[in-house]
Amino acid sequence: MGSINKKRYHKGKSKRKKVLYILITVLILFFLVDGIILAKVYYDAKTAVETTYHKVKNNSERNSARTISSDKPFSILLLGTDTGEYGRTYRGRSDSMMVAVINPKTKQTTLVSIPRDTKVAIPGHGFENKINSAYSYGGVSMAMNIMQSYLDVPIDHYVEMNMRGLVQLSSAVGSIKVNNNLDFSNVGNHYAKGEITLNKNNILGYTQMRYSDPTGDYGRQGRQRQVLSALVKKMATIQGITKYQSILSALSSNMKTDITFDEIKTIATKYRSADNVKQIQLQGYGKMIDGVSFQVVPQKNVDAVTKKLRTALELNN
Repeated sequence: MGSINKKRYHKGKSKRKKVLYILITVLILFFLVDGIILAKVYYDAKTAVETTYHKVKNNSERNSARTISSDKPFSILLLGTDTGEYGRTYRGRSDSMMVAVINPKTKQTTLVSIPRDTKVAIPGHGFENKINSAYSYGGVSMAMNIMQSYLDVPIDHYVEMNMRGLVQLSSAVGSIKVNNNLDFSNVGNHYAKGEITLNKNNILGYTQMRYSDPTGDYGRQGRQRQVLSALVKKMATIQGITKYQSILSALSSNMKTDITFDEIKTIATKYRSADNVKQIQLQGYGKMIDGVSFQVVPQKNVDAVTKKLRTALELNN
């Protein structure tokens, strides 16, 4: 009887060892495959970023690389250009202009929309110019320098994306939901008031409409901030992460930036908590000057936005 129990004990012990061996093997394989997947993601991301990287001349006196490596707040000029769709292949203008400040300490991102028709002086082109003309005259470099001068804040980096990029990014990420405060139709699509679903087929019409909006370009800027925030949140979800290859493809084909891959890694690890977005609109009023429509922004309005941006950047006002 004792020998039978002994055999059963050894048999049971052998089974437990076998199960443990299988479990350990599965775990090793899991982490090995997981490591291969992570390595693949890393390689694909690095390749995509290197494709989008385009350094431009910037008059800022700040060392942008040192700012990010030191975990300090930094600023980005976001440019949405009016090319890439509707057969437009020329440089065009910066249809959408936003300045974002990411602050890891306050865990907040400050997002300011600048009216594209804002009246500014552009060196070599006179005192009566629209701020989005800076991009037409001198590309991203001039756009960054004019924005720095106008708002009196350093612009550390830029991200430029064309219209096709928005469509392809929407296709990669999938549909998003936004709260629409205006019933309207644009380029063959109808947008009902209330919560609506946007996808690759109707997202461009939603973000581009301004003529049917009683607030004009200000309404369009609000919709653009709304869509940008929704897309970023969707990309951060598990569903968005699983579609990383399509997202990277959309970005690398339609986006340019002077943010390096190492800086992106730092931002991803040390700035990811700054997901509380504070949206601000630089406000002016419409005025016709020599037959051209401008947005004239009172200096006190500019000063108020400057103060908020400099506070977010932790600079002395």
